[in-house]
Amino acid sequence: MLHHREGQTLFAARSVTLVSPTGERRTVRVVARPGAGKRVLARIEGITSPEAAATLMGWAIVVDRTELPPAAEGEYYIHDLLDLPVFDDAGVSLGTLADVVAGKERDIWVIQTDAGEGFVIASPENVVSVDVPGRRLVVAVGALSLGE
Repeated sequence: MLHHREGQTLFAARSVTLVSPTGERRTVRVVARPGAGKRVLARIEGITSPEAAATLMGWAIVVDRTELPPAAEGEYYIHDLLDLPVFDDAGVSLGTLADVVAGKERDIWVIQTDAGEGFVIASPENVVSVDVPGRRLVVAVGALSLGE
């Protein structure tokens, strides 16, 4: 998993890149701390008013890969999984991983198939193997549900 609720990646002051919905990039220094519930509260240096903060709504925060801790055994960064081919454990090609959506208890993999989007709940029962260097994700037969 790329980010998890208990992660500390953003809680040390660091430079990050903000990316606007139109692709504009801006490097800033940010300090974050846990907020109430699942929230993370962050302060961006130079942003001193609610109006200035509102101009950054919808921007993504990108942390340079060199700033990221190594993934633990059995954990993966989402950006390493995106676009990997997905097969079932019978060897049938299902499509490619298009997105990972954070679920309440389990993430949901969005698989782009020839028939449209499909979904796999990323549970130990459904995910057979993840081979990032080999560029291959394997899920259990029947784990893929096609969207309507």
